[in-house]
Amino acid sequence: MLFNIKFAAAVAAVASVALAASSGVVNLTPKNFKQVVDGSKDVLVKFYAPWCGHCKTMAADYVTLANGYAHTDNVVIAEVNADDHRDLGTKFGVEGFPTLKFFPKGGDVKTPEDYSGGRDLDSLSSFVRDKTGVAARIKKPVSHVTELNYEKFKKLSTDETKFVLVEFYAPWCGHCKSLAPIYAQLSEVFQNDEHVVIANYNANDDAKVKAEVNIEGFPTLIAFPASKDAKKIEYDGSRSLEALVAFVNEHAGTQRTTEGMLDQSAGRMEALDAIARKYIAASKAQRTKLIAAAKAAADKAKDKTQAKLAQYYVKVMEKMNSASDFASKEAERLTNIVKSGAVSASKLDGFTIRQNVLNVFLGKSDEAKKQEEAEAEAKKDDAERPKDEL
Repeated sequence: MLFNIKFAAAVAAVASVALAASSGVVNLTPKNFKQVVDGSKDVLVKFYAPWCGHCKTMAADYVTLANGYAHTDNVVIAEVNADDHRDLGTKFGVEGFPTLKFFPKGGDVKTPEDYSGGRDLDSLSSFVRDKTGVAARIKKPVSHVTELNYEKFKKLSTDETKFVLVEFYAPWCGHCKSLAPIYAQLSEVFQNDEHVVIANYNANDDAKVKAEVNIEGFPTLIAFPASKDAKKIEYDGSRSLEALVAFVNEHAGTQRTTEGMLDQSAGRMEALDAIARKYIAASKAQRTKLIAAAKAAADKAKDKTQAKLAQYYVKVMEKMNSASDFASKEAERLTNIVKSGAVSASKLDGFTIRQNVLNVFLGKSDEAKKQEEAEAEAKKDDAERPKDEL
């Protein structure tokens, strides 16, 4: 019986390693550490703590690195929660977070090599490649970041029709390198918003812009809102994608999720939402009056965009007047089209807006939206945000 128990425990441990590996980074604990770090393969281990801001900053790059080595069994990218498993950290002389150690294939697992390079993706992948001879297969995020020089910066930052977020960086700056993939993702999120520009500026040797913008360290992120008298806003929040998207949404008037989709409030108009909710339970006679009220509200639209959105409310009401199940069938049709993948990115926004309006007529509450906002808030990184000094 004792043998069977030990065997079952070993199988469970191996299964847990396999499961962790399938998700990218292998999670190591005292139970499986010796099975993974046994000298039979090259292993890079990150010792981290969940509360560590620097650990959180490099987390996305570390996952990307692990996924880049998913094609080989000879290289393992792993991590240890050294706050939960302090004995492991102590065993390998971990005194701060994050600490990375490399256990080479065929080497003494008791004396790993300390990693002292940058914590950005390029530095990490170069180190592992040099040590193992195996190159990572990394698919870098699409970048829509606008590269600026002084002339382009002056033109864009004073454009009253654009919201411009500029990252002032230096090529040697480690924090800038860590931010780069997240910043590229940010640019992709807002690629369909023509009035939003996500830009960067190599200000390392540019004394003119340093003095003008008052740059004291790298990276420095500053927003230049759209409008004649708008003042620049220095960003001092978390460098997570969630926090950056929330910042742009707040100051640019956009309504994007971190996936680049419009959120559930996009295209909605409060006055017409109220009419739509009444319309759901109204009699036929009452619906005629509500359609008239909706048309009147649409006539008061401030611009062409709002007028177009308002007219869609009216269209749905008129369709439902003759076919009560129009909203549900139309919502299902749009969902199926989106799922098919046949919708271009430029047209997807229009589909999302129509679905958002239809959801009001279907009586769906905004609880899902509130939940999304709560989750986004919970994900915000409250860690320190250091800059590399000039």
